Amino acid sequence: MGPRIGRVTYTGGYVLPGTTPVPGQTALPADLESAAVEQVAVWHQQRDKLGLFRHWPSSGTYLVLSQLPMLPQVTAMLRPYRRWAI
Repeated sequence: MGPRIGRVTYTGGYVLPGTTPVPGQTALPADLESAAVEQVAVWHQQRDKLGLFRHWPSSGTYLVLSQLPMLPQVTAMLRPYRRWAI
């Protein structure tokens, strides 16, 4: 068999706030922008403990690492925007 060529076309994504979408582009939905701002704010507030779910600073070390990198409400809000097509 000879070499095979494949092609992938990416058609997802949004135009960021402050940019005017041209035909064929989609503006970032307000709820996605709000979720991104909320998530980044929490990451910034917790930047010294990023990844920690629980921290017990007294009498020994007690750390529980988070299994979810996103806020639960952000994860729930993103669910309807998932799109898979193969």
